[in-house]
Amino acid sequence: MLRVKQTDIRGLLLLLFFCAFFLLSRGIYLDRDEINPDGVNWHYRSEQFIVGLKSGDFAKTYQHYHPGVTLMWIVGPVVELIKQIDPDQRIYDQFNIPMFHFYSKLALISVQLVLTLFAMYLLSKILGKKLAYLSMLLLSVEPFFLGNSRILHMDVLLTLFLIISLLLSYLNLKHFSIGGAILSGLFLALSFLTKSVAIGGVAFVIAMNFLGRSSLKTFVRSSALTLLSFVFFTFLLFPALWVAPISTLTSIFSEAERVGIRKGHDQIVFGEYTSDAGPLFYPLALLMKVSPITLLGALFFVVVRFIKFMKEKACPFRLLKNVSALWYLGIFYMGYFFIMFFPTKKLDRYMLVIYPFVCVLSVLGLSKLLSLIRNKVIRGVSTALLVVGLGYPLVSHFPYYFTYTSPVFGSAENAHKVIAQKPFGMGMFALRDMILENYYYPALCFYDIKPMRAIYPNSRIWDVRVNGLSDCDMFILGPNEEMPVDATTGKYKFEKEHSLYINGLEYWRVYVKKV
Repeated sequence: MLRVKQTDIRGLLLLLFFCAFFLLSRGIYLDRDEINPDGVNWHYRSEQFIVGLKSGDFAKTYQHYHPGVTLMWIVGPVVELIKQIDPDQRIYDQFNIPMFHFYSKLALISVQLVLTLFAMYLLSKILGKKLAYLSMLLLSVEPFFLGNSRILHMDVLLTLFLIISLLLSYLNLKHFSIGGAILSGLFLALSFLTKSVAIGGVAFVIAMNFLGRSSLKTFVRSSALTLLSFVFFTFLLFPALWVAPISTLTSIFSEAERVGIRKGHDQIVFGEYTSDAGPLFYPLALLMKVSPITLLGALFFVVVRFIKFMKEKACPFRLLKNVSALWYLGIFYMGYFFIMFFPTKKLDRYMLVIYPFVCVLSVLGLSKLLSLIRNKVIRGVSTALLVVGLGYPLVSHFPYYFTYTSPVFGSAENAHKVIAQKPFGMGMFALRDMILENYYYPALCFYDIKPMRAIYPNSRIWDVRVNGLSDCDMFILGPNEEMPVDATTGKYKFEKEHSLYINGLEYWRVYVKKV
């Protein structure tokens, strides 16, 4: 009896450690690390979402094709509560948006923690408590995942909703329950309401239900419950569907097709501008944005299992009738990986979706690798080196984990030459403070004015593509932006006077007009 209690206490302490680490790694310096342009947009969209709810104009709850409904449900009430407590803060301005931004991100991180714990619980039913804990801990310390977790965006939210829905659907495939089918539909709905690409998760779950069920009756019962739950919660949580379901859904998918598949997204790959980065982009992005230890563990596990699979000469189609959790997840994530090659819009953070699976494989691989070391001292030293290797980026890249690049590339500058780093509002507060320490509210010109305009007087911010250089006291360039030719040869001459480095990369360059 005493042993059981000691085990429970140890488990509770580990859980408390996980929660404390999760919140501290994401909460410290949260108010000053970034303010990204998409985050500024989601503040406005969340405000309009709440306006639509309060006024009964439910069509306003559709703000974007993603559609980002879950993010607006998180951000909107937090901002509205602050406005109700302090009516003087009812209008966004340069002074209060940092506060709104901080509390919105804090609320988002709190939701992420709850979702991560739930995913850990579900994973423990498949791998056991130890491996589930280590998998979610590894996911939480992955620098690029951690960096995205700290920004006001949807990719981490989508990642967690999807892994939970997949785990629920797998467990329900093995042991059907009405509650399991309903929960699976709920989290599939939350995934879709976060980003429309998650509709593929619904198709996958139904397809695996068909292939994995022992009879047509159980397939129909499980699929019907899951689909009904998905439709019910999608409509319940998205009021725009109450008044205009067809036009709203049509707009979501047509815009996703236009922007995501056909329009593309500007990238610099190997020093060349392109609107379609091609099939090598995502393999390079994973190599660059996943830590080497995690990749090593995952690769080792895959190689070992592949060799075993080939020796057994197992038939993949037979496996579907008794599919394991790793096969189930692997089919989905590999499918996602390859399908994402087709849209012309490619961003490294779109690969965050597969991070949970990579981390599970890595933990299994590293555990297997360490078990092969017979000498306890060497195994202990190896474990310590793994911990240090995983923990070092948490110190070296603090707090700008979003800019993480793997040491495989040697330096941030080298990585930047392969896939150029996006500015995305990193270090915007530090940039503003650096400018104000040396000048008194100069007129600033950017290519993307949204981040700085949120925390700087609007009358002193100009879009150089619209207004040109005539109104600029300073012209500021991000890491993948080039100086216009007329800024050095035209009527107005600009010279570089300041640089802001982030994790070894010259992130912001400040050019001052010379009279």
